[in-house]
Amino acid sequence: MIIVSLSLPTQAQNKYAVILIYHKFDNPKYPSTSIPIKDFEAQMRYLKENNYNVVSLDKIIDYIKNGYIPPKTVSITIDDGYKSTMKAFKILKKYNFPFTLFLYMEAIGRYPDFLSYNQINQLKKYRKITFGNHSYTHFHFPKVKKGFDKNQFIEKFREDTLKAEKSFIKIIGYKPKYYAYPYGEYNELMVKVLKDLGYKAAFTQDPSSVYTKNNLYIIPRQPIVGHWGTLKHFKKILNIEPLPVIDSKPSFGNLKKNPPDKIMAKIKNLQDYKNCGIYISELGWIKAKRNKDTIYVENIPKLKRWKNRIGFTCFDKKTKKSASFFYMVINPQ
Repeated sequence: MIIVSLSLPTQAQNKYAVILIYHKFDNPKYPSTSIPIKDFEAQMRYLKENNYNVVSLDKIIDYIKNGYIPPKTVSITIDDGYKSTMKAFKILKKYNFPFTLFLYMEAIGRYPDFLSYNQINQLKKYRKITFGNHSYTHFHFPKVKKGFDKNQFIEKFREDTLKAEKSFIKIIGYKPKYYAYPYGEYNELMVKVLKDLGYKAAFTQDPSSVYTKNNLYIIPRQPIVGHWGTLKHFKKILNIEPLPVIDSKPSFGNLKKNPPDKIMAKIKNLQDYKNCGIYISELGWIKAKRNKDTIYVENIPKLKRWKNRIGFTCFDKKTKKSASFFYMVINPQ
């Protein structure tokens, strides 16, 4: 069984990073995944003027492995590879910020709303860009039926990932080392495939900050899209700490039982936190019960949605900040 876990380092090392995720810019036809470019510039200006440590994903991975994240660390990612990425690129160059672009490979150079080969070549000239794999088909991979064949699932996801890699190598010139899950959807089988194929890390859309004990294959990112794209929300998420979850149940990925007997998180130094709540996508927020170092809810109804995010949040009495930890569970239909 794979356990989602975090642990709290010493107080002197009590730092974290926020990985931002963007999709489209200046595209009012798709308000839920786009933000105005003026808002994007305001956010980048805020990072610059307030001396944030804006770093590449390579640095984030190094920080995690070394067990220390410098204060005010931020990384910028853009998913899919829409043409409007070029608008953001001008601003990122202006501020000399590194960023990662996760490419939906079937669309690049083929579909009208996506980057052309010429635009990709322009981006490749920027020394501070990293390209990552965002699949070939951008399929809802974890959406499976009850009784699905695990080996067939693994093979299907593996084939898509290798097909994307082949296209990636042809267009970008090297094999990707990072993967961003399409729609932010993942399970334990996808993690296994990415590990087997040699990926160094994989990234979700779970709205949490990054800590030194994050699982490298379910690294959270904060979505900056739609009504979450305002400068007010941007400032808010920069100040949300990671909640130091040592153990959680159910584990991320495919549910073994529906409903779970209990949804719980064991939290290091729980005595330092108050006002804890538990979030389940289809049920909303539930006030958490507490027992020693654990917060939990029991007797939840059978989950109907095929995917749910589970979140644990508390208020840190020492830092006066909110702390959260989110992950995804999949309910085969």
